[in-house]
Amino acid sequence: MPKKIREAATATRRGPGRILLTLISPGQGSSGDYTPEVLATAAAERAFPRGTLGMIDHDTPTEMMERPEGSLRNLAIVLEEDAYIGEGGALQAEAKVASAWRDLVDDFHEHIGASIFASAEISVNETGQKIVERIIPNPFNRADLVTVAGRGGKIEQVLEAARVIESRSIIAEATAGDVRMWLQATIRGSHDDYAWVADHDETYVYYEIGDKYFRQAYELTGVNVTLSGEPVEVRRRVEYDPVISPPVPAGVTENQEEATMATIDDKELADLRESASRATVLEAELQAEKDARAKEAADRATEAKDNRVKEAKRIVAEAFGEDAPALYTRLAESAATPEDFDADKFRTEVTEAAAKTEADQGAGQPRGLGTTTVTESKTAVSDEDIINAL
Repeated sequence: MPKKIREAATATRRGPGRILLTLISPGQGSSGDYTPEVLATAAAERAFPRGTLGMIDHDTPTEMMERPEGSLRNLAIVLEEDAYIGEGGALQAEAKVASAWRDLVDDFHEHIGASIFASAEISVNETGQKIVERIIPNPFNRADLVTVAGRGGKIEQVLEAARVIESRSIIAEATAGDVRMWLQATIRGSHDDYAWVADHDETYVYYEIGDKYFRQAYELTGVNVTLSGEPVEVRRRVEYDPVISPPVPAGVTENQEEATMATIDDKELADLRESASRATVLEAELQAEKDARAKEAADRATEAKDNRVKEAKRIVAEAFGEDAPALYTRLAESAATPEDFDADKFRTEVTEAAAKTEADQGAGQPRGLGTTTVTESKTAVSDEDIINAL
C-alpha cells in the first residue's frame, strides 16, 4: 500500500525569484533508504514534473484532510522543469519563487530548507530497515519550503513572523462560519465524532458531548486550530442584561447619537439572526441524531423480543410436538416477552409439563389437559398464574 513520505532537501538561490532544489539524494533518509536506482526511476517516471507546487511549511493533519491539494495562500514555489538526476545522483530541479515570498527566500536562502511530500512504496528488510522501493507519481506530490531542523530561534522567528502576516490575511477574510467549521473538525478529531460545537469566543470553544457541555482553550493560526489545556465541564446558561445608554459625548448631538445607536442596533440584530440561524441548524442536526439513535435502540429491542418468542415457541414445539395446544403457544409468547426471559429455565418447566401430560395420557386423560376441576371464581387468572401452575 502506498505511503506518504517526507524528506528534507536543500534550496540554493539561483537568481532573483529562482532557486535550485535538491529534492532527494541517495542514502538513508527519515522515511527509508533511497538507492540511486529508485531516484533514477523517479526522474524517468516524472514523480516531480514541471508545475509541481511547493508551499510554505507542510500541511497540518487537519489541512491534509480538508484540502489535500493545499492552499493558494501558502503557495511559495513552482518547479519550472521536471526533476532530473543531478550532481551526486541527487534528484534536482529549478523552481520559481512567488513574489510574496521572494524577499524571505533572498534574505534567508542559506538557512531555509526544502522537504518533499510524496507517495511511495516502502518495504522492510530482515533487519527492520525501511527501504523506499518506488516514489509514485502523484498530482499531490510537493516540495515545500520549511525551517531547517535544529537551526533554533533566529530562522524560526522569521518564519513565525511570516506566518503572522499570513494569518492576519486569512482571518480578515474568514467568516464566523469558517472558524466554527475549523473548530468543529478539530474537536471531533481530538475528542469524539459526536461532539458538537455550541459556541466560541476569542479564547474558548464550547462544545457538547452527549448531555454535557465542555470548555477548552484554543489558538487560531491561519486555518490551524490548536487546543490547549484540559477540557472543563461547564453549565450552559443564557443571561439578559439591561441596556444602559451611555451619556452623549461632548460635541455630539442627540440626533447623531441616535443615528449611531441605530447603526449599532442593526448590526447586533444581524449578528443575532445569524447566531439564531446557526443554532437552529445545529439543534435540528442534534435532534435528528438523537431520533436515529432512539429508533435504532427500539428496533434492536423489538428484534430481541421476536427472537425470544421464537425460541420459546420452539421449546414448546420440541416438548409437545408441532401440534402443541394453542394455549401453550400463547403462554410461550407471554413468557418470552420480558427481557429477563430464561430459556433454559423455561425449557425445564415445559419439559416437566410435557412429561406430566404424557403420564396423564397414559392414565386415560386427554393430552395437554391433565386433571382439571372447574369451580366458579371471581378471581382473574393471568398467563403468569397458568405458567406457574404448569
